[in-house]
Amino acid sequence: MRVGVCLSGGGFRASLYGLGVLRYLAESGVLGATEVLSGVSGGSVAAAAAMTAPSSNRFVQEVYKPFVTAVSSQNLRNRAMTRWARSRLGRHGRPRNLVLSDVLAEALYPSLGTLRELPSRPQLVITATDLASGRAFRFSQEFLGNYDWGYAPPPPHLRVATAVAASVAVPIVFPPLQMPTRGLGLSEHVPDRLSITDGGVYDNLGVEWFQGWGSGRPASAVPADFLVVVNASGPLIRSTKPYIGPFAVNRGRQIQYAQTQATRVRWLIASFMAGDLRGTYLGITGDPRKATLPDHSPVAPALYEGALPSRLVRPLAQLRTDLDRFTTDEANLLAYHGYWSAHVRFGSLFPDMAVGRPQWRDYAELSNEDAATLERELLRPRHRLGLGQRVR
Repeated sequence: MRVGVCLSGGGFRASLYGLGVLRYLAESGVLGATEVLSGVSGGSVAAAAAMTAPSSNRFVQEVYKPFVTAVSSQNLRNRAMTRWARSRLGRHGRPRNLVLSDVLAEALYPSLGTLRELPSRPQLVITATDLASGRAFRFSQEFLGNYDWGYAPPPPHLRVATAVAASVAVPIVFPPLQMPTRGLGLSEHVPDRLSITDGGVYDNLGVEWFQGWGSGRPASAVPADFLVVVNASGPLIRSTKPYIGPFAVNRGRQIQYAQTQATRVRWLIASFMAGDLRGTYLGITGDPRKATLPDHSPVAPALYEGALPSRLVRPLAQLRTDLDRFTTDEANLLAYHGYWSAHVRFGSLFPDMAVGRPQWRDYAELSNEDAATLERELLRPRHRLGLGQRVR
């Protein structure tokens, strides 16, 4: 069985929720057997981090803890912006997106170099958006390109961190990566320079890579017959206020984004239900304690006995989608939610791929008082939480 894992966009919120799922898959042995690791925007940040130890039984020590320490001890977004502003004072200033790639490489990927230097498996597929063609643009250790311009091997100098920075380049905050195409070996019709931006602009779920496999895929692309799709997109919050001018434009963009993604999710679930695809879907808005089976009956309570209290699910799903500093508690709670979401789903649908007794149980015995404290603090973005949890 060839397993493919898709990690959605959503800033560090998505990275951390996705890392929690990967932590569970590492514990169950599924990650070690994964053939394809696909990431978009914040999901690509986590996917690249997992490549430092993709099949190791030391995932917690070598991937999870260093990542949480990095994002909870410094504001990587501000670090990149400050370094870029200082570089503009000199004669050889670098674009913001390349400065961001430098910061990501230093803080999150100190052991990763170029795409070509990655291990062959799992195949890492980082999704960005090509503004010229209006389609997804993918980076991997064996290829880069898209349907319109074809695919070719990545250039020897292209770093993993640069591909991630392109995938996470949220419009306006970080400009598109300007990528010269001469000598890459893409289509003769490709422009001299491509503008590559945030992958979430085109497909925030990352699942399109596995759709329509019969057309437009490079020969080196690895197919998957079991998909784990992880969606860290939050809910579109209903509002009662009027929208005028740029606020109306932004609200319209949010609605279009939510509906596009909902369409992809409906297709995915329908494909699972019809048997056209095999796999599972995990959403950050889902409450493990209220999970149901395909026949709508509740799952066994023993499967979610270590999950977070239900009152924390919505505040976690509404945390910011940014690359700023997350508190240690925010990071751990997001990942813990992803971990137990994975256990409930695998334990109920694919018990042969599940962990018998999950090892991560740090929040299994939260008192009502502590849960209420965490809920209040989660609803205050960018504030340190009050319980002082350590990196676990």
